Amino acid sequence: MKRMRKTISGYTIIILFLTLILITGCVSSSTKTDSSSQEVDAKPDLLEEVKVPVKGDNHLLDLHGKKVLALYKSSDNQKESENEIYYHLSKLLEARGMTILYRDIDQGIPDDRLMEDVRAIISWFRGPSMVNPEAYLDFLDRSIISNRKVIIIDNLGAYQYRYDDPAKEEYVDPNRINLTLAKLGLWYRGDWTDNPDLIEIAYKNSEYVEAHEPQDVRQSAFYYKFIPVDRDLRVFLSLHRKDRQDEASPVVTINKNGGFIFTRYIYHNKPDKPPVILINFEKFLDTALFPKVTEEKLLLLTNINNESTKKTYEFIVGILKKSRLNFDILDYTQFDNLLSGDLNKYSTIGLILNSDNKLKSKDFKEYLDNGGSVVSLSGGDFPGLAPSLAASVIPAVPEGFTGYQFKTGFIMGENVALKNSEMKWQRGNLKPADDALILATDASTQNPLLWTAERGKGTVLVWNWNGFLGAGLIGLSLESFLYVRPIGVAATMGMAHMFIDDWPLPMYDIPKEPLPRITDTEYYTKIWWPDIKALLESRNIPFSNYLIFNYNATVNAPFLGSEFYASVSQSPSKIAREIIAEDLELGYHGYNHMSLTLEATSVNIHKWPGIRAMTGSLEEGRRTWSNLLGPETLPFSYVAVNNIISRDGIAALSHVFPGIKIISALHWGVGEETYTDFGPHETIPELYYFPRITYGYQFEPIVRNLLISGAGGPGIISHFIHPDDVYDPYRSGNKTWEELKQEFIEMLDFTQMNYPWIKWVDIREAYQNLVMQETYSYKFRVSGNTLHIKTHPGAMFRVRPNRGLRLKNNKGAEIIYKYTNMPMLILKANSHQVTLEFTK
Repeated sequence: MKRMRKTISGYTIIILFLTLILITGCVSSSTKTDSSSQEVDAKPDLLEEVKVPVKGDNHLLDLHGKKVLALYKSSDNQKESENEIYYHLSKLLEARGMTILYRDIDQGIPDDRLMEDVRAIISWFRGPSMVNPEAYLDFLDRSIISNRKVIIIDNLGAYQYRYDDPAKEEYVDPNRINLTLAKLGLWYRGDWTDNPDLIEIAYKNSEYVEAHEPQDVRQSAFYYKFIPVDRDLRVFLSLHRKDRQDEASPVVTINKNGGFIFTRYIYHNKPDKPPVILINFEKFLDTALFPKVTEEKLLLLTNINNESTKKTYEFIVGILKKSRLNFDILDYTQFDNLLSGDLNKYSTIGLILNSDNKLKSKDFKEYLDNGGSVVSLSGGDFPGLAPSLAASVIPAVPEGFTGYQFKTGFIMGENVALKNSEMKWQRGNLKPADDALILATDASTQNPLLWTAERGKGTVLVWNWNGFLGAGLIGLSLESFLYVRPIGVAATMGMAHMFIDDWPLPMYDIPKEPLPRITDTEYYTKIWWPDIKALLESRNIPFSNYLIFNYNATVNAPFLGSEFYASVSQSPSKIAREIIAEDLELGYHGYNHMSLTLEATSVNIHKWPGIRAMTGSLEEGRRTWSNLLGPETLPFSYVAVNNIISRDGIAALSHVFPGIKIISALHWGVGEETYTDFGPHETIPELYYFPRITYGYQFEPIVRNLLISGAGGPGIISHFIHPDDVYDPYRSGNKTWEELKQEFIEMLDFTQMNYPWIKWVDIREAYQNLVMQETYSYKFRVSGNTLHIKTHPGAMFRVRPNRGLRLKNNKGAEIIYKYTNMPMLILKANSHQVTLEFTK
C-alpha cells in the first residue's frame, strides 16, 4: 500500500502563508486515549503525563506593584512620620512613581497580603537588635528570591536578640546572617574596631558617597569586616584596617538584588546643626532600584494570552533561548506596574503586541533618548508609540498584502535578499516617517513592512506585519535584535545535517509513472542511490537514513509485515546492511507509516486504538530490526512518520527504543505536523529534538527563505529528502531526477556560498553539539566600542558591528568567517574571556 504522506502538507503554499491572521496555534502534540477502545494498557508507565512547560515561564517578570515597604523600629524611637526614610528618601521615591508603605518591624513580620503590591524593601534601623531576628532574615530571603529589591541602610537591625532584660545579650549566628547578606553580595566577618587610627579608606566613588562633604574615618570611626562574594558587586566605598593584611571591606555596595550602606558612613553629625548627608541618595536609589545596562539583555513586552500574537511570542522566545541572549518577559497584566526606570537595565525592548494600550509614550522616548533600542515584531494599533517607532498612524488600514522583498545587507549572507510573491499578510496601522530607512516591502514595493530609524541616541526597527505567526521566517527576528545594537551579538550552533527519510524502503520490482521502462527497484538501486550517495560524499556531507519496513495501515496485532522483503533481489535489506557496513547512520522511521499518535488526522486517518497497540508495532519493528541487522545496530535517531508524534508516542518510542536519543519532526509551520525547537525533551533529559527546517530537491523561494532563516536564527541547516520524489508529481513538480538533482546541487552551492562556516555533521555529532550547547553559558556586554564575552572555549557566536564599526583588536577568539558584503563576523571562543575592540 502506498504511504499516505511523508512530507510537509501544502509544501510551497503551506497554510502558514495563506491564513496567518486567523491562526491561533499549531497542532497539539498531546493526545487522548480512544474512549471507545476496550484496550487495557499493560504499561501504565507510558501513560504518565508529559508536562510541557509554557515557553519562557522562567523569564517572566513580576514587578509586584509600585509600593516600597519602608521599615523602621519603634524600639529605636522611630515613628511612621519620624524616621530617616521619611526624612531623606520619601520625596525621591515618590518622584520615581512609587508609593511608600511604612511598617514598624516591631509589630511583626509583614505577611503575604501586605507584600502583594510591594516591589522593594528599604530598612533604616538605628539599633542592632529585634525580638525575632531570624524570622526577619527569613523574610528578607523570601523577598529577594521573589525578585523584590532589598536595600539595607545603617544597621542591619538583626545582629542580636532583644530581651526585656537589657543586661541579657544573645547574638545571631553569623552564618545565619550571611545567608541573607550573601544575596546582597556580602559576607560578614566581624573584626570590629572603632579606633580611627586603624581605619583608612581603601576606595571611594565620590559621586555616590561624598554628596555634601568628604568621608572622614575620624568622624565615622567604625569598622566591620565584610567580604565581597558577588563578582558583579558594585562597590562605592571600601575600608581597610591598617593592622590587617587582608583585602578591603566594602561598606557601600549595590548588586542585582539591592544595596547596602554601612552605619556611620551615611552622614556626619554636627554640634547644634543638622547632620551633613554624605550619600548621594538620588544616584544610589536610581542605581539600586533602576540599574542601567550592564550587559546585553532584552525585555519582551507581550500579551501571553492574546491569540493573535501568542505564536509569534513562543517562536521568538525559542530563538532567543537558542541564541543564548539574556531576556525577560513582561506580560500585559504587569504593564500598569511598569515604571520608566524599569526599562533602564535592558539594551533592547522587543514589542510583540497588537496594541500599545497601557504603555506610556514618554517612557519609550526617554529610553531611546538614553541610547536604548526598540524592535517591534508585530503590526498593530500603536497611536501612542508611533512617534517612538518612527511612524505615524494610518486611520484606515487596507486588508490583505502579498509577498515581500528585502534589501540586501539586513539578512546574513553574501548579498542575500529575500523575495516572495505568494505569502498573504496583514499590516499594522503605521506608516514610516520620512527619515525612516525602508528595509522591506510587499511584493509590489508600495507597502513598507520593515523600516528602521534613529530616535534620540537609540535605534528602532519596526515590522509592520503579522508574518511571524509561523516560525518559517523567525530567524529574521534574531537578525532584528542584532541590527539595532551598536554591536549585535548572539550565540550560534554553526552546524548542518542531512536526513534521508524512508530509506531504505520497500521495493516492489514494478514500473511506475513517470518511469515506465524501469522498475522502482532499478531506479532506487541503480540511479537514485548511487547518485545521491556520490553527490553527498563528494561534498563531505554526512547524512542519516531512516528505514521504513512497511506502508500498511495496520494498527492492531498481529503486526504482519512482508513489504520490506517484496523485492526478489532483497535490495532493501542489502542497502540497510551496506549503510551499516560503511559506518553511515541508519535511523528508524517505523514499522509502518502510521504516526505515533492516538489521534486521527487528515494524514493519519487510521489511528492507533491505544498505547498498547502503538507499542506493539514498535516492538515488532525492534524484533525485525534485531533479526535482520543485529541488536547491536539498533537506531540512535528517529524521524516521525508524517512529521507527527505525540507525547504518548514519544513515551512509547523511548520505552521500546531506549537507545534513541534524537527525535526529528519539523521546526516550523502551522498545520497538523509536530513542531519543536532544537534542544532537550521537556521531561526526558537525555532525549533531544532535532527538527527539520527545509525539505526536498526543488530550490524554490520558500525553501531558500527557510534555509536563510535557519542559518540566521539558530545557526542550523536541517534538511530532509526522500528517494521517491520523482514518483510524486507534487513533490517533484513533474521534473525528472536529473532536473531535481541539478536544483539540489544549486541549493548546496547556495549554502556553501553564503554559509561556509556552517559545518555538516552526522546525527551523533549533532546530538553532542546540542548537549554541549545546553552546558555553555554566555554573557555579552558592550562598553563603548568594545564587546566583552564570557563563555566557554569552543563556543561559537556571531557579531554584527553596526554604524560603520570594524574590528580593530581580537583577544580570546578565532575568526571563523568574515562576510564581505555585510557587517557580520563568525567567531569561536578559545578562552573563557573574549574581548573584541571595534573602531570607525
